[in-house]
Amino acid sequence: MSRPVELRPLDDAMRPAVLAIGLGPGQEQFSGAPAKTVPLGDAHASREHVVIVRDDVPVGYFQLDRDSVPGAPRDPDVLGLRAFLVDLAVQGQGVARAAMAALPAYVRARFPDRRRVVLTVNVTNPAAIAVYRRAGFADTGEVYVNGPAGPQHVLVLDLTS
Repeated sequence: MSRPVELRPLDDAMRPAVLAIGLGPGQEQFSGAPAKTVPLGDAHASREHVVIVRDDVPVGYFQLDRDSVPGAPRDPDVLGLRAFLVDLAVQGQGVARAAMAALPAYVRARFPDRRRVVLTVNVTNPAAIAVYRRAGFADTGEVYVNGPAGPQHVLVLDLTS
């Protein structure tokens, strides 16, 4: 059984550890490295940095974007999920699954007006697709063809059910 994780907004104390999160070969094309994605998130007021924390140690990171994500619905009740990544040192330990399980409560607490979380995931990233599908994300059947690493499935998590 995996150890519990919690989701926390990024603060200055966690920033160096988040920037040091490592990825496996080829993973950067899907999520981007923290050294690039964190500053990019800083530059957009619509985005909130979220840190996946286990035993008080940052082990993952993603962004929630009030402006959705390219290729996905852009409605007032939608929140986009971007740049999801888990440190290579803890991959395969259930961290991604636990983070996705914690996501609905986190969104309800921090973004009570949002009813759906949307994301795009590369069609050649079956591990990520499986994590999102197990967490309740539904494939819309749409494919966003302008993804930086190729075509992307558009997935939606309905927080009202």
